[in-house]
Amino acid sequence: KRFVSIWFRHLATDWFTLRQPAQTKATGDLRNMPFVLRSLSHGRMVITAANATAEIKGIRKGMVLADVRAIHPDLVVMDDKPDLAGRLLKRLAEWCIRFTPVVSVDPPDGLLLDVTGCPHLWGGDQAYVEAIVKKIGDRGYHVRVALADTPGVAWAVARFGDEPVIPVGKHVDALLPLPPEALRLEAETVDRLHKLGLHQIRQFIRMPRSSLRKRFGQHVIMRLDMASGQQTEVIEPVQPIVPYQERLPCLEPIVTATGIAIAMQQLLNTLCLRLQQE
Repeated sequence: KRFVSIWFRHLATDWFTLRQPAQTKATGDLRNMPFVLRSLSHGRMVITAANATAEIKGIRKGMVLADVRAIHPDLVVMDDKPDLAGRLLKRLAEWCIRFTPVVSVDPPDGLLLDVTGCPHLWGGDQAYVEAIVKKIGDRGYHVRVALADTPGVAWAVARFGDEPVIPVGKHVDALLPLPPEALRLEAETVDRLHKLGLHQIRQFIRMPRSSLRKRFGQHVIMRLDMASGQQTEVIEPVQPIVPYQERLPCLEPIVTATGIAIAMQQLLNTLCLRLQQE
């Protein structure tokens, strides 16, 4: 099995920028301006998303808008749209079916793809990942993409790793230097791990299971098992996959080894012809 994780680093702000690439002459092109989205939370306007230019200036999601505006008066602000990310991800997932039939939405800002048997059609793993990045980038979205043996490691490397393609069988090695956040853990668990000085997964991945369970709960073990491939992570495709199957009706049961071999050969020939044509 091989999986790809696509992380849309600025999903919502990219969408707004694509639809309003140039504001008034006073503000200029949104791509070159610090630009954020806002929403009302507990009686205060807070930032819900920031583009790359804003992040370079230290502006982050969750900050109070009034405080940020006092420091950055040139900030461009727009109202966030409810459920925008979910609708965008679904449309992008359907568009990504060009890369593999099995594409799943990975909220709040990503997609997971089962790409088993697909990269060779693009010339190999590296060329496959580069094609995904280029085609999505051409649509105006900033992404990081990683390919690995498990969805968990692909997700982790896309967000925290350096090399986008993890060779077959090297997924656990790629996980070791990454921070505990790369395991998709709750914020409270991540904080506890850091407070104990466990800043890399290598520092606790081989701890006794009983100790990990007692200190951090079963969820940590589940995430480790998913990342290492010891536990299967189910991917729900946005479009159901119809299985390829063929049937060979027989008047009587086939009971001999020779008969079974002949029947299998006929079925495989028919199935392979369908696959070749499609």
